[in-house]
Amino acid sequence: MQGRRSRPKNGLNGRALYLCFRAKMTHGQEAEPENDAQPDLRKKLTPGRAAEQQQGAMEVILIQRARRRRAQQQQQQLQKHQQGPQRQCRRQERIVRPRTTLQGLREHNIIQRYRLNWQAIQQLLRNIEQQLAPTLVTTRTIPTETKLLAVLHMLASGSFQTTGALVGGISQLSFSTFLPKVLDAIIGLTPRHICFPNTLQKQQETKQGFYLISGFPHILGAIDCTHVRLVPPAATEYLYRNRKHTHSINVQTIVDH
Repeated sequence: MQGRRSRPKNGLNGRALYLCFRAKMTHGQEAEPENDAQPDLRKKLTPGRAAEQQQGAMEVILIQRARRRRAQQQQQQLQKHQQGPQRQCRRQERIVRPRTTLQGLREHNIIQRYRLNWQAIQQLLRNIEQQLAPTLVTTRTIPTETKLLAVLHMLASGSFQTTGALVGGISQLSFSTFLPKVLDAIIGLTPRHICFPNTLQKQQETKQGFYLISGFPHILGAIDCTHVRLVPPAATEYLYRNRKHTHSINVQTIVDH
């Protein structure tokens, strides 16, 4: 480890000594020992030499400042690299859309939108409400009625989940979460509501209902066929093409009164 250079006791720095030594060599004088030449160097410093000495000192100061500034910048970059990138967490404000209900809708608007009247929707809601009831009720809990109406609109219109979510006032992610649950709850009601009258009492009630409507006795059901339009799979598209050059499936149904 090298120690610091000792500054001359006479107050002259190395650059001044070098300039004086070069001036002596230029005039043909031999260099004298440093201790003996110091008194003569002070006497031979002209104003021009003094200006050069001051300029050299300023250059040294500027170089030292630049090195110090560069070292500080390198230290700051090293600290930033060690700390890693600082993430700015911006909390997005939650947007709560108005939930869809049947309030304010007329009967024909309800049938047009959901293919069921108000009474049928309420009855279906009572049958599946217990299965879809949330375990924890919070401010973000989606009501069961909103879930059912969103699914019914998607089934009635044949649209996608995004459309059903917009109509229900919910996000598509939430809609895709409860869609299988609502469908399973509705399908679970099939044996109870979609069945042929299998007891004598139910058959007598069905016959009486048809007789009051049309006057025909001993009628248990009215049978008919219809075409349900759909988007066919690409591999077997020809199997779903009907005589009107559209795609559908032929459904045969039996209904009661």
